[in-house]
Amino acid sequence: MDLLREESAQTAKRLGRQASATVSGRRRSGFLMGNKFVFSDQTEIIWMEAGPGEFRELRLWRK
Repeated sequence: MDLLREESAQTAKRLGRQASATVSGRRRSGFLMGNKFVFSDQTEIIWMEAGPGEFRELRLWRK
């Protein structure tokens, strides 16, 4: 997992597809951008990016 800058997090929120996935054994809500899953902590202060193989059980949300 990598930390993201605020600009990258805003781009993920604007262009990514809403999804939920299991990352390191915890269910997270976030955004799917290509083959990467972007998510934040509960207060949306720290944004992280999980690459392929770091997340599982992905579910896309319908709009």
